Amino acid sequence: MYRYITILALTLTTSAVGFAQESNDDFQDELYAVNDTVKNKKGEALKEVVIISQQQKTVVKGGKANIKPLDLPQASMVIGKETIMQQQILRLSDALKNANGIYVAGASNASGNNQEELGSRGFTFSGANTFKNGVRFNGSLIPETASLESIEILKGSSALLYGNVAPGGILNLITKKPRFNHGGELSIRTTEYNFFKPTIDVYGAVNNSNTVAYRFISSYEQGNSFRDDVQTRRIYFNPSFLFDISAKTNILVEADYTSDNRTPDFGLATIDYKVVELPRNSFLGFDWGKFDSEQVGFTSTINHDLNKNWQLKGIFSYQGYSTDLLSSLRPNAGINDPNNANNNLVRANGDWIRGVQKTDSEQDYSLVEADLTGTFNTGKMKHTLLFGADADQSNTVTLAYKNINYYDKINIYNPNVILAKNPTYANTLIPSMDKNTNTLANVKRAGVYFQDLIEVTQKVKVLAGLRYSYLENTSEVFTYSSTPTAPVVTETHDNIFSPKLGLVFQPTKNNSVFASYSDSFVLNTGTDRNLKALPNSRIDQYEVGIKNEFFKGHLVANLTTYLIDYGNLAQTDFSNGNTNTNIKELAGAYQSKGVELDITGHHKGLRLIAGYSFNETKYTKSNIYDAGTHLRFSPKHTANASAFYTFENTKLKGFEFGLQSTFIGERLGGRLRPNNASTAAEMARKPIPVDGFLQFDASVGYSIKDFSIRARLSNLANVVSYYVYDDNTVTPIAPRMLTTTVSYKF
Repeated sequence: MYRYITILALTLTTSAVGFAQESNDDFQDELYAVNDTVKNKKGEALKEVVIISQQQKTVVKGGKANIKPLDLPQASMVIGKETIMQQQILRLSDALKNANGIYVAGASNASGNNQEELGSRGFTFSGANTFKNGVRFNGSLIPETASLESIEILKGSSALLYGNVAPGGILNLITKKPRFNHGGELSIRTTEYNFFKPTIDVYGAVNNSNTVAYRFISSYEQGNSFRDDVQTRRIYFNPSFLFDISAKTNILVEADYTSDNRTPDFGLATIDYKVVELPRNSFLGFDWGKFDSEQVGFTSTINHDLNKNWQLKGIFSYQGYSTDLLSSLRPNAGINDPNNANNNLVRANGDWIRGVQKTDSEQDYSLVEADLTGTFNTGKMKHTLLFGADADQSNTVTLAYKNINYYDKINIYNPNVILAKNPTYANTLIPSMDKNTNTLANVKRAGVYFQDLIEVTQKVKVLAGLRYSYLENTSEVFTYSSTPTAPVVTETHDNIFSPKLGLVFQPTKNNSVFASYSDSFVLNTGTDRNLKALPNSRIDQYEVGIKNEFFKGHLVANLTTYLIDYGNLAQTDFSNGNTNTNIKELAGAYQSKGVELDITGHHKGLRLIAGYSFNETKYTKSNIYDAGTHLRFSPKHTANASAFYTFENTKLKGFEFGLQSTFIGERLGGRLRPNNASTAAEMARKPIPVDGFLQFDASVGYSIKDFSIRARLSNLANVVSYYVYDDNTVTPIAPRMLTTTVSYKF
């Protein structure tokens, strides 16, 4: 591990030295191209407005209020459009290699190649912690990156602003907006394994109007994977319109549609909780398996300037989502007895009895939100105030079919040969499935919140805020059987207050020291021993950090340390011999603590991003595990360093090259063995340790006039490593791969 970190440090040092030597030269670098919706007093559209600024001045839009990072007592990062373009970002996980402490988490629902579950500070982001333009985004679908302008990472608790979110942080995806000047870009991306992705991006004024602008982005991708028999086909549309009603009011209407069809792939396998080092291309599932998903979204945002100091924003959003999953069972499902023929664990000789699963789901989600922001003074103190309210609702229908525990039998060392087949399905390729349960879940949330950044003096600032949330969860489960039964209905109501308090001290205008406390919560399922609904669990978070600008803001270095205390974790109540996992008590606790270092720099043609994160998440109290037991999936160490250089004003003008490195430390997968293990399956449980890995990617590109070509060779050393999940699923990282993108701007 330390050898890996040393290599990263040398890479970073070399880049930083070259950067510092040029830091006295004047430079200006584009961080964001703000959509040119600004008009002059005659109502004529101005040309594209570009903010020329240092990175630390950038406002994080996910914070809802116009607070600069130096004034925010919270760690944050923005991955801009230049990075997305230069690195040819295809998936969200590719972009987040530029952010320290962000890693692929081990949730089982993300282990089938159909979504990306990411984590930070010991907690998963999940769908509840991923937002698009400030609106909660369904995390069951891999987000499309073709329309992204930037990616914001707001670490730590954001419960004050968004309510029911995990304390590790949130992601906010910012999409490209309409423009009044006409233009666009046509590009095509190709990768090995017959993968290709054409994309078109067109924008301009409607009929040369000064009041209505549009943007249309569309992409299509199709291809194979480095994994045998794994295929993907995706169609994406993203139209948007901007209406300038007056000099003070505009309405932005955005819509998107995604159709995604892919082969479910649960990766390789383990034997006795040890990774089996099969060839990376080995596919163990059914080639007729499918994961088909469809998502449609619509968001309308109105912005109105009440005066020069006060602004009002309103949001209405709707999302519809549906999925159909038909695939092999994960290698842990079925009968718990390891000697039973229907057990789905892989045997010592590699034999694996494959089962079949099928699930269909639909979800409708809607949100309304209103935010009032403004500045005012009380005496010599300046206030930046946010006052808002939001309400959202989701209705989810999940139709689960009865699993087929024994469909056929293969050996993982030669998966193309069927060793045996259940006689019931002897003449069947794709089996029919019987319905098992139909679950209707309704979630209603409403909140009122306020936040005030108080500038006590030029050097001392206080951020204080409070949110009240009301949450209502209703679940209705209907079980299909020969004897009709009434649905089982459960309902919970929660009233929760989420505070936040932060102190910022700025000895100079380029440095700040901050300390903050924030609170978040987790809604619990199940009941206590008296069959009463469990109360929510509260999570306290403490954060201290230093933010710095050097060389007139051209180099930014931030250091943050944090402690997250999950003090009343719900666990199974084993009193009086209970074995029903739905009967729980708030008897557990664990802590997540760590340190994060961020370094970013821009100078002329050089862009530098680097970081390091240490995290330790372990139980401090539990009636199941020993105190000090580490939680799974969260690596202790992660690090990243990248340097991209574009030649300017030389004979090599238009050439660019870059090197990116990512280190992910050792992780634990598998399943922890409980102290009170009783069944054979529980007795056999073990964690799966996976070594850390260091990966290098290299990029080169050339632009001349409106044409550009970029090539990226990822995983230069062809490193072999794995992501592990909580269901004995093992996913290999991609091998060395060449990606090329050709684009034309018009």
